[in-house]
Amino acid sequence: MSSRTSALESSKASGDALEAELVQTIDALEYVGDRTATWHDARTTTLLEPAHSLPFYGVVLVEPETPVEIKGCQIETSNGDSTTRGRFYVKRDAHEQLLEAAGMYLLVVYIPRPGLPQVARAIVPATIVDELLAGRWYEVGGSRSESEVAKLAWSHVIDPAGVDPSTTVGDPR
Repeated sequence: MSSRTSALESSKASGDALEAELVQTIDALEYVGDRTATWHDARTTTLLEPAHSLPFYGVVLVEPETPVEIKGCQIETSNGDSTTRGRFYVKRDAHEQLLEAAGMYLLVVYIPRPGLPQVARAIVPATIVDELLAGRWYEVGGSRSESEVAKLAWSHVIDPAGVDPSTTVGDPR
């Protein structure tokens, strides 16, 4: 197995763990399995309002029954000989469906260690993410499930000045 495969499996496992934790800790979220929809991970069951540990960008509340795609990324990642801020990986087909459904992204920045401590979160409408992804889409080949993807550094959405790696995000209830 190549190191690239291991990294992808690790990213997938981290994403699944973050999704499970967030759905369990945010009362207004309900898990949506891949048999129901592959383009979002959760939906709101009640009105979701911002909190200190869950700021909203571009919206003041989220109505019930809103689809929510949960995206996580590491606070920083290797970039050859140095490090760079982590990036959210967005699949175009899923993004387009989220846009069409007036959905939201729940973006999470975490530290890659046991327990995946979260250092930042944000609820962002898919329409705002769409503007941020303009010009970033690229085609991927091979046997991938998607044909076009984009990457977005977390610092394009969340102000790095407000992120302290020594402080984890509290319970959003």
